[in-house]
Amino acid sequence: MKKSIIVILTLTLGMLTFSGCSSVEHSTVQTTDSTVLQAASADLTNSTYTLKVRKNMELVSGQLIFTKDNMEWTRTYTIGETETSQNTITLTNVKITTENDQYKIVGKEKDKEVTIIFTKIGNYRIQDEEGNIYSL
Repeated sequence: MKKSIIVILTLTLGMLTFSGCSSVEHSTVQTTDSTVLQAASADLTNSTYTLKVRKNMELVSGQLIFTKDNMEWTRTYTIGETETSQNTITLTNVKITTENDQYKIVGKEKDKEVTIIFTKIGNYRIQDEEGNIYSL
């Protein structure tokens, strides 16, 4: 009698344990797709971002400097085996607007209006339109 009660309890406990571990109705897609990074202009204001991950293998270094209403974006590229070339964009009267995970930076360079878009990909990590990643 005791043996049959122990067997029944063990089987019942085993069924409850394994039925609770079923992952049929759970999905990891639900949690990852629901996470949306929200860009805020305060992330960029008075900050310096440096190149951390480069998608363009000719890009040697990069730095973004945001001050009150200016932005300077300096990138250094390799040319051949021993030469480099530096490309600097300096914007004045910068206005930063955000939408979802994107920063839209509008400013003037030599009296011409320029728009640059970055995407927020993490806390204080942004990606340029070429896929290069900058971080604080």
